[in-house]
Amino acid sequence: DIKGVFNGKMGAGYENLKIMLGEDAFKERKIINNTDMVVVSPGVPGDIPLVRFAEESGIPVLSELELAWMLLSREEQRNTIAVTGTNGKTTVVTLIGKIFKDFKKQCIVCGNIGLPLIDTVNKEGSSSPGEDLIRVIEVSSFQLEKVYSFKPYISVILNITSDHIDRHKSFENYGNLKIRLLSNQDKGDWSVINMDDRHIDERIRSISGAWKSIPEFIRFSLEPDSGADLIYKDNHIHYSIGKDSGKIDLENISLTGKHNISNIMASIAPAILMDIDKSSIEKSVKDFKPLDHRVEYLGYIRKIRCFNDSKSTNPDATIVAVNDFSKEITLIAGGKDKDMDFSELAAVLDEKVKNLILIGEAAPSIYDCVMKSKHNYEIYRCETLEAAVRKGFEVARPGEVLMLSPACASMDMFKDYKQRGNRFKSLIFSE
Repeated sequence: DIKGVFNGKMGAGYENLKIMLGEDAFKERKIINNTDMVVVSPGVPGDIPLVRFAEESGIPVLSELELAWMLLSREEQRNTIAVTGTNGKTTVVTLIGKIFKDFKKQCIVCGNIGLPLIDTVNKEGSSSPGEDLIRVIEVSSFQLEKVYSFKPYISVILNITSDHIDRHKSFENYGNLKIRLLSNQDKGDWSVINMDDRHIDERIRSISGAWKSIPEFIRFSLEPDSGADLIYKDNHIHYSIGKDSGKIDLENISLTGKHNISNIMASIAPAILMDIDKSSIEKSVKDFKPLDHRVEYLGYIRKIRCFNDSKSTNPDATIVAVNDFSKEITLIAGGKDKDMDFSELAAVLDEKVKNLILIGEAAPSIYDCVMKSKHNYEIYRCETLEAAVRKGFEVARPGEVLMLSPACASMDMFKDYKQRGNRFKSLIFSE
C-alpha cells in the first residue's frame, strides 16, 4: 500500500532512513536488497548502475512526479493542468496560476518550477488542501522519463526545440518524451497544443492513428487563417472552444514578443475550459508582469540598454530573445555544453548581433559553428562573466544593446540560471 508507506511509517525521527554517500555505493547490486521501490530525482540519469540493477530485478523505478500522482485521489487528479515544452513553461504555469487565483479559485503552482508535486499531497496529521485545489504542474523531460500512470486532466505542450541532448542522446528521444505527457489521456481529457510548432504537429499526427486513446485537442496559433481554436488577430486572441467563443484584448500587456502571445494563448485555454470568467482572464493577463531573467530590461547603463535573459538555456530561446531587436546587440553567450546544435542560432546572429562574447565550456562549440556560417560581427572569448561584461561595455556603442542570453545551461560556472542572472545584474549595476 503506497499510501501506507508514505504516511509516517518511518517514525518521527526517521530512524529507518539510511543515507549512503559516494559514487561507489551505487555500484553494488546488494544496495537494492529488500527494496520495494526506487524513486529518482529528475536530475538522476536512468543509466546509473543503481537504476539498472533495480530494473533488471523487476523493482519499480518511479519519478517523484509519478509517486505523487499515485498518492492523489481521483478527484484531485481531475483538477490538474500539466505544462511542458522546451521554452516558456514557467511563464505559462505562473500565468495560469495567476488567472485562477485572481478568480478566487484555490490553486497551487508546482512541479519543475520549484515546489515538488509531492509536497502538495496531504500527509497524515496535516490539514487537507482540499479536493477542489487546482494543481498547475510544470513538467520537464527529465520527470517524464519515469512516469507510467500520470494523467492530467489538461495537458499543455508549448514547443519542442533542441535541448538536453547530452541526457536524452537524440532530438527524437527528447521530442517523444515531451509527447509522453499525454500518453495516458483519453477522450475525457484535453490537450492544448501549439499548432505553429512542426515538431508537435508531426508527433500529434503520428499518434492520432497509432494510439488507442487520445485526448480532445485544442490548438492555438499565431496565424489568423490557420483554423486553430485560438488565433491571434488585431491585437486580440480570438477563441472558439466547444460552444464557448469570444476574444481577449491584449492592449497594454507587459509580456512582449510573439512567443509570449503564444504563451498567453496556452495559458487562457485551460482557464476557458474550467469556466473562468473572460473579463477576469483579460484583467489577469494585463496585470501579469514578466518573470525575472527572461529578456529582463535593466535600464540604460553607461548609455547602453542592458537585458538579462539568463533563462535562455538553449539556442531556440536565444533566437526568440534576439529576434525582437535590430542589428544592435552585443551578445554574451555560452555555458554548459549539452551537445546542442547551434547552427540555427548562428544563422540568426548575423542579422542581429554586432559583437558576440563567448564564455563557458560551450564557447568552442559555438565558435566552431559560427565560423562555418556567414558572419559579419566581432567575436571575443572571455574566461569569466565579469570579463565578458567589461568587454561588453567596451565594445557596445551608445544606444545599442548589451544582452546576456547564453543559449546554454549555467552549471559549468553557476548553480543555476538564477544565480547567473543575478550575478550579471550585479555586474551591470556596479559599472
